[in-house]
Amino acid sequence: MTRVLIVTHEVLGLRMAGPGIRAFELARQMSRVADVTLASVLPLTGSFEVGFRVLGFDDDRDQLEAFAREADVLVLQGMMPRRHAWLLGLGKRLVMDLYDPFLFESYAQCLDLRAGQDLFLHLWDVQNEQMDRADFSICASERQRDMWLGRYCALGRLRPEIFRDDPSFRKLVDVVPFGVPDAPPVATRPAMRGVIPGIGPDDRILLWGGGVWNWFDPLTVIRAVGVLAGRRPDVKLVFMGVKPPSPELPEMEMTARAIALSDELGLTGRHVFFNHDWVPYDERQNYLLEADLGISSHFDAIETRFSFRTRVLDYMWAGLPIVTTEGDSMAELVQREGLGRVTRYGSVEDWVTAIEDLLDHPATIEAMRERVREVAERFRWSRVAAPLVAYCQEPWALPSPLWSVSERYGKRRLGVPVQLVVKAARTFRAGGIALVTEKGRKVVLRALRRLRPRTGEPGT
Repeated sequence: MTRVLIVTHEVLGLRMAGPGIRAFELARQMSRVADVTLASVLPLTGSFEVGFRVLGFDDDRDQLEAFAREADVLVLQGMMPRRHAWLLGLGKRLVMDLYDPFLFESYAQCLDLRAGQDLFLHLWDVQNEQMDRADFSICASERQRDMWLGRYCALGRLRPEIFRDDPSFRKLVDVVPFGVPDAPPVATRPAMRGVIPGIGPDDRILLWGGGVWNWFDPLTVIRAVGVLAGRRPDVKLVFMGVKPPSPELPEMEMTARAIALSDELGLTGRHVFFNHDWVPYDERQNYLLEADLGISSHFDAIETRFSFRTRVLDYMWAGLPIVTTEGDSMAELVQREGLGRVTRYGSVEDWVTAIEDLLDHPATIEAMRERVREVAERFRWSRVAAPLVAYCQEPWALPSPLWSVSERYGKRRLGVPVQLVVKAARTFRAGGIALVTEKGRKVVLRALRRLRPRTGEPGT
């Protein structure tokens, strides 16, 4: 069997965000045909009873390297090719997961222009390196794939010798969307009704699944609920999780703005509710199954154009009708398949109309629930992971670019000082100067280990 190591920068365990969930579920599917190890560079926050190894290395290079050297295929997410660049030199088949276009997400966090430019250059450099080195890459939608093909063309990777055997270039980049579990959700306990003070058994719940990131627009939804509150006291908006599960993720400015607006309108605790802890992965169905509508709102931005809203997949898994803003691929799916309502950017009026129209017509909601469940079948993990599973059964290597990143742009690494400062600041917020000192000590020791002479070992 092919030996596969999938490495994520996200927390694995009790509480997981999108990238961690994706890594976990893809590992589950690959384990049907391969010997799989799933590794996080952060400590595990829970135990797993699954058919593959799940490990947390907490930046322990020696342990991680041992598993990497035994693997035939490395599947890397996000910043892994930069944080652990040595992985790229082991001579392994490399799969890059490009489902999250993090370069576009960074724009919403670049409030200071100079810092934003440094962050942009750093992330741009990382993405170039990912795409230069990939033997195979996966993304979340056909729209994303068009974008990545354009970038691959600019990087010199749409080579004639690939076209000869694969005119579609799907051996270079294929679509593996976020998915839903094969088994239907089953409630294990009450989550909101009769549990959260202020939410009664007959209230109508609008559920905001996932985080309140800076590129989302919760403010328009909160204002719409404020309008409805005067005539619909049964309407309740619940934000399922506010605090990010990963210690590396900063608190988002949009979270504070959403809470402040809700407080200002007198809605908090009456019509708007913030669950400040992240809901455990194996308990999220309890919230989804109690809700009446799934909510997703965002801005007219480049991130929206190429996003793939994983929270919408959770809504579909639970058979929830969806109200979402226009502009992304999921909004197109909702519109095309009749899964809910699509609103204009920033339109409080549209949100009020959509919510009220659905809540006032139970038969419409029930018909939509059935349709949502039908469409969700297309997104079962066992189906959407098929291109990656096929690669694990017979890994291939593709020709390298016509020129390397270093030849194009010089042997520079952009934004590293900025990255270190940001990471130090987050560490300080998490545990003060003692934690910064301890993490710094590990960085120094790791650097010293890299200087140790290693003879006769491939890839060093």
